Amino acid sequence: MLLPVLLLLLLEAGLRLFDYGQSYPLFIAAGDKYPAYLTVNPDVGLRYFRREDAPPYPRNDLFLKHKPDNGFRIFMLGGSTAAGWPYRDNMMPSRIIATRLGEAFPDRHIEVVNVAFSAINTYTLLDFVDEILAQAPDAVLIYSGHNEFYGVLGVGSSKSVGDQRWLVRAYLEFQHYKVFRLLQDLIHWLTPQASLQLRLAQGTLMERMVAEKTIPLEGAVYQRGVEQFQANLDEILRRFRQADVDVIISELVSNVQDQAPFVSVATQAYEPAREVYQAARQLEQQGEYPAAREMYYRAKDLDALRFRAPEQFNRIIHRLAADYEVPVVPMQTYFEGDSSHGLIGANLMLEHLHPNIDGYFLMSEAFLDAMRRAGWIRRDWPETLAGRSYRAQWGVTALDRALARISVMKLTDHWPFTSVAAAGENLERYRPESRIETLALEVYNGERDLIQAHLALAREYQEQGDIDAAAAEYQAIIELFPFDQSVYRAAAWALLKADRIDAARPIILRSLRVEPTAESYKWLGQIAFRHAEYPQAVAYFEQALELYTTDNPQVIDLLAQAYEHTGQTDKARRMRARLGHP
Repeated sequence: MLLPVLLLLLLEAGLRLFDYGQSYPLFIAAGDKYPAYLTVNPDVGLRYFRREDAPPYPRNDLFLKHKPDNGFRIFMLGGSTAAGWPYRDNMMPSRIIATRLGEAFPDRHIEVVNVAFSAINTYTLLDFVDEILAQAPDAVLIYSGHNEFYGVLGVGSSKSVGDQRWLVRAYLEFQHYKVFRLLQDLIHWLTPQASLQLRLAQGTLMERMVAEKTIPLEGAVYQRGVEQFQANLDEILRRFRQADVDVIISELVSNVQDQAPFVSVATQAYEPAREVYQAARQLEQQGEYPAAREMYYRAKDLDALRFRAPEQFNRIIHRLAADYEVPVVPMQTYFEGDSSHGLIGANLMLEHLHPNIDGYFLMSEAFLDAMRRAGWIRRDWPETLAGRSYRAQWGVTALDRALARISVMKLTDHWPFTSVAAAGENLERYRPESRIETLALEVYNGERDLIQAHLALAREYQEQGDIDAAAAEYQAIIELFPFDQSVYRAAAWALLKADRIDAARPIILRSLRVEPTAESYKWLGQIAFRHAEYPQAVAYFEQALELYTTDNPQVIDLLAQAYEHTGQTDKARRMRARLGHP
């Protein structure tokens, strides 16, 4: 008995010695350009998928390796909705939340790190807990449940290793051993790959994840999915509580009004989902909205293709949250309150469950309200701009919307939204009708980076003299990657050249949270000077002078003038002496 164990240990040691295979930690160094930062590992999905599967990947979120004393660090967990799909990083709810918190609490270094990505469920969230705890989180936000059946390792998933939770948990633990990786690789090498390549070419990730196409309500597979969700979520909340990390978890919302059930089956206990959906439609037409709402939710729960979480999951969320004294975001109340007659549909949803831009802002507002009620960061929150004001000013443009439309077109142009026979026809016929749509298609096809596309538009608008449009594109770049000082500088300079100093000021102020630079302080000093805010101008010019490596005659002269305006004549004289003036 000891000999096989000894041989396995020796093999494991040898594989580790020669660094066989790769490990995929959740967080890695952000690279030479950002030496102070960690980032979410873009390859972490390879823990659960083969590279040939074209695995989903998380967003490009950075955070400091060492949390500062004034830091407040939040992690957001979930699937594609928590990641802001079909939009890119500038529409992640976490990005909106981080920006608003940063402006509300300028004395704190706020980080909201998004570790969500498509096709994962609570098994993956649970797998991430230890690595999140190692990064000194103050709090966690959770929006998860729609992928529970078909997400990787789910009971109905094509990426399942069994429907017994102990087996899946053991599988995840074995992933840390090189011997297990070697065994997986051997099996993979011996498995024909032709059918996989065909599926990748033809289907969407949503389509490829499905093994069990019919999971009736309260059937055996359904019950195992419920047990999986409840047990995993219970352990996630327990472990964060043991580590004294605050958690806020959200109810799940989806399109109940305008998404008919995908698969309708009749059982001894329940009527077919499509019949219930048609009854809901009829009740709505008759103006019986509360009854229609009830029937829409019933139709969604009876949908045997389980891409939308059943209402039982929301009840589990509330029950476990009460057990662990965790606040729940009443997301249904927010979405129904913003929907005609309380029926959530295409007004806030793009397809079966992903919000549109208005929906993502509403979702962010709901999380922020829950954080405010819970007293995160501080008990007394300052008054900040209303959510609708942020919506109007946010860095998302026609390019982002065009790109999202193509992504949704690809999704809904395949099963289960259309028949397998007709799959891909709409996208194949699609032809861009504008410069923006052409750029969006190039980005979608991987021919151009989204930031490069925004930058190209910004420069074109500047050449045309359309400063507002150029500024919007720069703002989108900032929200896509708010960690690069050069983007703030380009946006601010475009506005300053057009004498739009009041529009430039908030961009420059925000850039200081990324990297304080002499140029930024100089510009802020000039803006303050223009507004006759001389004490502020003095402070900014002094900071600029400290950061310049050599004397800057322009800043010295401006500082001398600011000193004179504040009655500091001796300091003004000394500044002028540095310039060689009497």
